[in-house]
Amino acid sequence: MKPQPYRPVSYLEWNAARRGSSAAIWEGGSEITFEELLEHVRRIQKLLAARDVRAGDVVGVRLPNVWQYVALELAIPDLGAVIVPMPLSLGEHEVHWVLEKTRPRLVIAGDDFGAAAEGLPAPPAAEPDPSRIVEIAMSSGTTGMPKLASLSARLKQVTFESFTSRLGITEEDRVLPMTPLTQGIGGMCLYCIRLGAPLVMLREPHWTAEHCLETAAAARATVMVGVPTNVIRMLNQPVSLPTVRAVAVAGAPLPPEIAQRWEQSTGIPISSFYGSMDAGQLAVASPSDPQAARWTTVGRPHDRAEWKIVDGEICMRGDLVQDHYWGEDAGPYAEDGWAHMGDLGYVDESGFLHVVGRVKDIIIRGGTNINPYEVESMLRMHPAVLDACVVGRPDAELGEVPVAFIVGDADKEELDRFLEDRGLAHYKWPAAV
Repeated sequence: MKPQPYRPVSYLEWNAARRGSSAAIWEGGSEITFEELLEHVRRIQKLLAARDVRAGDVVGVRLPNVWQYVALELAIPDLGAVIVPMPLSLGEHEVHWVLEKTRPRLVIAGDDFGAAAEGLPAPPAAEPDPSRIVEIAMSSGTTGMPKLASLSARLKQVTFESFTSRLGITEEDRVLPMTPLTQGIGGMCLYCIRLGAPLVMLREPHWTAEHCLETAAAARATVMVGVPTNVIRMLNQPVSLPTVRAVAVAGAPLPPEIAQRWEQSTGIPISSFYGSMDAGQLAVASPSDPQAARWTTVGRPHDRAEWKIVDGEICMRGDLVQDHYWGEDAGPYAEDGWAHMGDLGYVDESGFLHVVGRVKDIIIRGGTNINPYEVESMLRMHPAVLDACVVGRPDAELGEVPVAFIVGDADKEELDRFLEDRGLAHYKWPAAV
């Protein structure tokens, strides 16, 4: 048997048939095999059907990184229903808003489906349909509340193929998501199990560097996926990861100096990938890319991605972009037919995409533009600065001035001297720290 595109459970069936006794999930020192995971998925589908979940229904899931979430992510869309991952970090107001917008048939927030399902009929699987919406994902919003992205089976299939191929994922890997599976970056790791690569579950709802490093070592993880903050915090701990071959991050710019510190101290290649829930994933850097490209770019755009740079802004369209937000007629497309990412960037002569700032984050000081990313990157080069964020503050005379928030032990006078020594233009210096 071969897996059916647009039907993720068929990949699980394929792995269970050819290597059923191999680990699909590592959690808390125990392993769940592909055969066992498939049994769990089928059992959960019977229980979902017994609770009147049908094709087209919405099911919310609010769990930490545990095997049950993986099983539900596979089981729900296979019935033709739509999964809504709900991060544990959501506040009561946000949870109420999501429930009001999606009106789920039920919300799973615990081991609601641990019961046996003997005697219950097996519900039919939905026919593979590339255009069917299989997931509602929370994306960033511009008016205080998030948007609800409608992710089709086609979008997820193309993303799966692009993401795993760029990272070189095989069944020999063990992939550890450092961020929640209910959010985009951690959720990318779910694609790896389709190729037979086991997933390593952290279980704990709150991430710590100590627990992550201990789990990675115990599970013999080979690939770790997260955000730059995960890497920065791990660098403050003794790092021993003899089996890890690659680390991939997204969600925020990876400071080149952090990438350099990581590789020099661990010997493990680190790279970035880039995209958004609104407009899909555009690029992934490979662990085999040249070091300079891995440290300063987000890789080359995917072969199946349609993209262009308009007035310095990165734009996308095509299979990797959702058609419309959930419950709305409109999607992320502008009148010109492109989804504008809101990020400034360019592609170099080798085809690597550089993300150099945010359109909306530009600080205009007395009519002169300041890219906060440039200032942040230079501040992070100071040995006493662990991390930095630069924002604009209203100013009666200049309109805006940059203000820096840092994690570390350096005052404004010291940082001013540092920026002067590095040759940063004076008007870009933070007015306050």
